[in-house]
Amino acid sequence: MELGSNSPVIVLADANLEKAVHSIAAGAFAQAGQNCLGVQRVILHREIYARFLNRFLESVAKLKTGCSRDESTDVCAMIDASQAERVEQWIAEAVRGGARIAAGGGHRGAVLEPTVLENVPSGVRIDREEVYGPAVSLYSVDSLDAAIDLANRVRYGIHAAIFTESLTDAFTAIRRLDVGGVMINDSTDYRLDIMPFGGSKLSGIGREGIRAGIEQMTETRVVCFNL
Repeated sequence: MELGSNSPVIVLADANLEKAVHSIAAGAFAQAGQNCLGVQRVILHREIYARFLNRFLESVAKLKTGCSRDESTDVCAMIDASQAERVEQWIAEAVRGGARIAAGGGHRGAVLEPTVLENVPSGVRIDREEVYGPAVSLYSVDSLDAAIDLANRVRYGIHAAIFTESLTDAFTAIRRLDVGGVMINDSTDYRLDIMPFGGSKLSGIGREGIRAGIEQMTETRVVCFNL
């Protein structure tokens, strides 16, 4: 049973930024963010924050928003106009708390522009809840420890991701991130049906996936022979 998420991606100083920018943009804005695995929070090491931001904004600026039936559209309409208005309200709430809109922020009908936020204050809805729309928030941290603490701060946990060239840092994140799956050098949006799929905390109970689903529906029996 899957009950929503607020997926974080950590980008460390040694990460391949080109790969990170491409994967995070796709993971945040495909299906207009209406995806339980969509990237919602990007937690960046302070050393590469500015470089990532510049490249990310260049990538987002190239995305075409529009009709879902147009094959050239990158960011399609949300399910209806009321949902676009809801996300716009969440963005406005964050801005009133001190956030800055680095890209996007507006909507036309059900089409919400791909939105990038900085300086999002702790506790606003777009920080703590599942946005389920094309809006991503950027955070700056000084260490992997701080990044993991920030990633774990929400009450959801389906997938998290980390971009790094260090196996040591990758396995530190694997051990400490309180989520159902950790993606290394890809976005949280990566999933195959053969993988056990589910979350921790309020993101659900049990696992989907072919083998995991069979195991969930299997009743274990114990047989004892006294010889």
